Amino acid sequence: MELNLNQKLIDNIGIGLTKYNHIMAAIQNTDVSSDIEFQKRYNGFYRMRQRPAEYYSTYFNFMEKQKNRDVTFEETLRYLHASLGRIEASFSSKLVATINPNKPVWDEFVLQNLGIKKPTTYSKNRIEKTIEIYKGIEGFYANFLKSNECQALLVEFDSHFPNTNLTQTKKVDLLLWQTRD
Repeated sequence: MELNLNQKLIDNIGIGLTKYNHIMAAIQNTDVSSDIEFQKRYNGFYRMRQRPAEYYSTYFNFMEKQKNRDVTFEETLRYLHASLGRIEASFSSKLVATINPNKPVWDEFVLQNLGIKKPTTYSKNRIEKTIEIYKGIEGFYANFLKSNECQALLVEFDSHFPNTNLTQTKKVDLLLWQTRD
């Protein structure tokens, strides 16, 4: 995988970074289950749109209850599936990564950049396959963060965005998320 910080990527990260910082500044200081402004910002940033009211209620109530715990991707995925009947890999990972910024995000652009295909909608053991893929994403991050390529990217990232207080994982997330074909 090759990532390059070109001007377009830098501009897109800057826009996303401002939105992300609003979310992260608010999460510990508000009840996310009832704070409509937080939910709008979160939904806008993560592009969580056109869901029924029950979905948002279930999602943000779970987030509120978990925000002071080390919630896992697997338990979030299983909870949302049991509660909503949906396998929400992307939004499960985003909830977990919002609570713990050392966790990676599952996103179509991240998967594309890592060359990973998600399980098909009707595959057997889809939940287990989804959990295994997420573990693979975590493994990629663990290895990539140790690499010289990543360290050089992080130095360049920090030169453009100093004093962000972002985790290394979140910086890589932003790079992967904004690198699109």
